[in-house]
Amino acid sequence: MPAPATGPPRAVALAAALMIGMGVAGILAAALHLLLTVDGLSDFAVDARRLGADSVLADRVEGGIRGSAIAGVVLSGIAGVLLVSLAVGVRSGVPAARVVTWVLCALGLCGGALSLAVGLLQRDLGSSDRRVAAVLAASADVYPAWWVAAGIGLAVAQVVGYFLVAALLAAGVRTRPAPVAPPVMPFPPPPVPIVPPHPDPTRSPWAPPPPSR
Repeated sequence: MPAPATGPPRAVALAAALMIGMGVAGILAAALHLLLTVDGLSDFAVDARRLGADSVLADRVEGGIRGSAIAGVVLSGIAGVLLVSLAVGVRSGVPAARVVTWVLCALGLCGGALSLAVGLLQRDLGSSDRRVAAVLAASADVYPAWWVAAGIGLAVAQVVGYFLVAALLAAGVRTRPAPVAPPVMPFPPPPVPIVPPHPDPTRSPWAPPPPSR
């Protein structure tokens, strides 16, 4: 009879590895976003004034860009730590970790779809007001030209990643082996013989009794 498997199913192990990779990648992407924001905002105010933008609106846009970058780093850090912790729990077979992962996958799918929609809208964002258009033009120069396309790609990767984690966990639940019952003995084991006490320590306890006098 082969020994029962002690590790998690292959699908669960793949889901845990994918969760760890997603957590690390999310933290790195948020850190890159913050670095690009700090570097790009250094010239935002100058460009906005040069293009004739509304100063009040420019200040609000600058604060919104900086705040979104900081919030993205914080949220990505929390999500990364949570994904790694849940990956360890899922791989160990903790039921609560699997339930929380299902909830996180649902939230991740919604968040990725929202990020994808925002990224697509940013490509066609414009205004007929000259001062507003100047602010939008200055904010477009905060990030490199490839950043919008990269953000859309990251949003698609997030949606696909959370979908794969959910699918792998579902496959792991279906392929979980049934618990192996202990073998049933057809007959009870023989009783253990009780050694009677004997006054003679040199005499074997299993020797026949001495003849009676």
